[in-house]
Amino acid sequence: MNTELATHMAEPVNPWMMQTGSLIFWPVILVLSLLWSLKTGRLNLVFLCLVAATSCFWQEFFGDWGAYVAWNPAFARLPFWGDMAFTTPVKPLFIPFSWGWWFAVSVPPLVVLVAWIGRRLPKVSTTLLAFLIALPLFCAYQISVEGSSVANGWWTYDNVIGPALRSPKGNLPLLWPVLLGVWAAVMVAFLARKDATGLYWHERKLGVAAKPAGLSRELARLWAFIILFQVTFMIFNTAPPIIARLIAGPPSVLVP
Repeated sequence: MNTELATHMAEPVNPWMMQTGSLIFWPVILVLSLLWSLKTGRLNLVFLCLVAATSCFWQEFFGDWGAYVAWNPAFARLPFWGDMAFTTPVKPLFIPFSWGWWFAVSVPPLVVLVAWIGRRLPKVSTTLLAFLIALPLFCAYQISVEGSSVANGWWTYDNVIGPALRSPKGNLPLLWPVLLGVWAAVMVAFLARKDATGLYWHERKLGVAAKPAGLSRELARLWAFIILFQVTFMIFNTAPPIIARLIAGPPSVLVP
């Protein structure tokens, strides 16, 4: 256990909710979305978001370093990733799973909602609808969840940039949830529009349409989603805190 973290962070409240819950919830969503895909013969958006978001989990620890996120050392750690420069020191085991299930249950409903409203308001830009609907909803929920998690002592921010929610067990800067909300709005704007063949913009750009219908096309769609998530996460959520800390960030005890 990291002695600095153990000294500076309070005992977490019900850490099993995130740790055990993620390890159970992720495979449940995987099985259900796979069964749905087998029934339709086409990978559904929940499965695509689950796998694509899970593949991005590695970015968490670099972005955490930039944002000064310190995870509570009470969590079980990833067995294959210990100390590493420019990463937060504690790397919880549940992170790959929590990334997957969270975006699998949050992004598709917003896509469905924006697409449904867009069909009833065809003169209104889908992008505008995504920012008017997805951005505030995602930000509100993200701030609520992160705020309660910080209050429970699951993680904290050692240094705060901009306005923040403060509790006895930690602080929550509002800048990073807002950036994640912007990412969600951009993603929803992309995914709320399909062409006549049911393909998304990024799938067409990455050559999925050239694949014959069937397994090869569905695998190409999966790779296209992984690329989309990797690139957009890096642009909106991972690179900004890293760059901000490298340029002007003070030193940190909890996230060296």
